[in-house]
Order: sequence, then C-alpha cells, then structure tokens
Amino acid sequence: MLDATSISPIAFRLFGVDVYWYGVAYVISLWGALLYAKHICRRGGLSRLAWGGASSNIELRRCASNFDAMTIDNFFLLACCAVVIGGRLGHVLFFEPSYFLCRTWDILNIRAGGMSFHGGLLGLAISSYFFCRAKNIDIWRFVDVLATVAPIGLGIGRFANFINNELYGKPTQSCIGVIFRNVNEPRHPTQIYEALSEGIIMFIILRIFSNTRLCRKSPGRLFAIFLINYAAFRIIIDFFKESPTYYALTVGQWLSLLMLFCGIISLQRKV
Repeated sequence: MLDATSISPIAFRLFGVDVYWYGVAYVISLWGALLYAKHICRRGGLSRLAWGGASSNIELRRCASNFDAMTIDNFFLLACCAVVIGGRLGHVLFFEPSYFLCRTWDILNIRAGGMSFHGGLLGLAISSYFFCRAKNIDIWRFVDVLATVAPIGLGIGRFANFINNELYGKPTQSCIGVIFRNVNEPRHPTQIYEALSEGIIMFIILRIFSNTRLCRKSPGRLFAIFLINYAAFRIIIDFFKESPTYYALTVGQWLSLLMLFCGIISLQRKV
C-alpha cells in the first residue's frame, strides 16, 4: 500500500512564488502535444494516401485540406488559451456553479485548482472550428491530429492530480489502495487509473488506428474514436470516485455520455 502524503505538490519556487506540479504538467503536456503534432505534419499527416493518377481537382482539394507544422505553431497559443479558459469555465459551470456565483472573483484564481476536461475540450473544439474556417483547413483532418496528441496531456495531467493528492477515489482495502492527504483510509488511485487508460492506452489505440487505411481515408474517424474511448474510460472509472451523483451518475459521467453520443454520431457521419 502506497503512502502519497509525503509527495509535495510544489515543484519549485520562482521569485518567491510556489510553482505547483499541476502547472508544470500543463506546460509539459501542451509542449509535448505541440511537438508531436508537428512531427505528424512533417511525416505527411495522418492522411498519407497514394493519389497516383489523381485529377487536378482532387489535388486542389487535398491542398486545401492539408496543413503543415507552421499551421500547428500558429494555432498553439490559441489552443493554450482555449484549453485554460474552457477548462476553468467548465469547472465553474459544471461542478461548482453555486460556489462561484457567490465568489465570482475566485473564478480567476486558477492557482487554487479547478479545471474541467470537458470544458477544455469544448473550448478547443470551438477555437479549432473558427481557426480552420479562417485558414481554409479541413476541420476533420485537423481535429484528427488534435485527438491523436490529446492523450499526452491527459496522461501527464492525471499524474499531476496524483501528486497533488486530489481527485482520489472511494475507500478500498485492496493492495492497490493509496493513502492521500486529508483522508484516514486508503483510497482508489483513480488518477492513476485515468492516466493509464486515457493517457497510455488511448495513445496506443489512436496510434494503431491512425496507421489503418480506413482512418486515413475518412477524416474525422480518429476524432470520433477518441471521443468514444475517452467517454467509456471516464464513465467506468467515475464509479470508483467519491463524487455527488445526479440520477445515479456523476456530472462527469453525464458529460461523458454526451461525448459518447457525439462520438457515435461523428463515426457514423464518416462511414
């Protein structure tokens, strides 16, 4: 049985200000996602097909839907803002609306924690739509790349939650139980469950599917696979969490069901 209470949430101090591992994880995950996305683009993207004998019209459509590493660079700052703002507003609206209604200024205090994956995803989706529309980029090919690199941030972020001793699960007496701060009994390390499933396993799944001709021929399919798999993992793992339920499910599970529905619709659209 592991004792995580001795792990400090503070990574280092900079000019007298505590820098937390959670913030460091955000920087590392966003930077890692950027580098991997640029690597994908340099290799020709996820839609490398043999266009031999293609007509000029097909070639023109291909050029209009393609994008390069410079495009990813141009999108990076917008993506960072969208993830942070969307994640914070998602937490405020989905999880603690009554608290922030009385303490509005606390919304800006992101150092105190409180970010929602679903909110961050929504912010990223909205920013991607307007960016692709402005740049004349195929939105489905673009979000395929974003979905492929997303597990990097998900995995690193959940490990940071573990270091922070937050988002732990229900009590358990099994050998995998972990002692966290502010609790007197071992808990399910649901942060590790999510880091492994939404991070490592999801990365492998998307990597495998990205090498199939079926996904390369159907832009948007990888994005749909990401939505479906994340939703499934999250719904299952949330049963191990000690979170308020509404009609037998947590807020995260309800939001994930919506993701699952959107993923299935997107997958059917690309069949």
